[in-house]
Amino acid sequence: MNIKLIAFAIIGLLVSSCSNTKSVLEVTTFKTKSLNNISVFNKLDAEVETNFTAKQPGFIKRQSGINENGEYVVLVYWESLENAKASMEKFMADPSVAKYASMIDGVSMKMSRYHIEDGFNAAHSNFVEVMSFKTKADIDMKAFDKTNKNVENGFTSKQDGFLQRVTGVNENGEQIVVVYWDNKSHSDAALQPFMNNKISKEFMGMMDQSSIWMGRYQKIKPELEY
Repeated sequence: MNIKLIAFAIIGLLVSSCSNTKSVLEVTTFKTKSLNNISVFNKLDAEVETNFTAKQPGFIKRQSGINENGEYVVLVYWESLENAKASMEKFMADPSVAKYASMIDGVSMKMSRYHIEDGFNAAHSNFVEVMSFKTKADIDMKAFDKTNKNVENGFTSKQDGFLQRVTGVNENGEQIVVVYWDNKSHSDAALQPFMNNKISKEFMGMMDQSSIWMGRYQKIKPELEY
């Protein structure tokens, strides 16, 4: 996979916002070419964020995580498409990110971009759940939006360790739900109660079951080895 596509994924080439009040979240998942160099990759990931991405105009937040299977997620928030494009162009010409990009298994990479209205407010999160899906074809979207909000207000926000729930939609109608937790234990504890909750069952029933994808990731730290 060439460095240009990797640049799109890591820096966050973002689709245009539906309104000036919305920002865009890019969600990228991938594996590295080898699990033997995870500690090196994690250090490079931190360097890319600190030395490059965070210095770009319009940057809001970038967070990386890894799951038990060695799959990474990179969540990048930007203020505008223009900021993201400018950052991507700089990224492609910056030799300092070449080693990082070369360690990514391009075949495993998946990327999507979502319009969001929520500002990031989970700076102390160490664990994140990411779920994407499409709604059933006959679902009334106003009813879906109401139920989506009810899940947060009626269940998720009441759980121990909950920090923030971010929702959005991409240009293909795919929905995203990102839930930030203080740690994995609290996320684990909420899973079964969520599945048994009446509001959650209504919410899940509105989804096209074949389209559901979910990943759960521990925030990476450069000094950790997996």
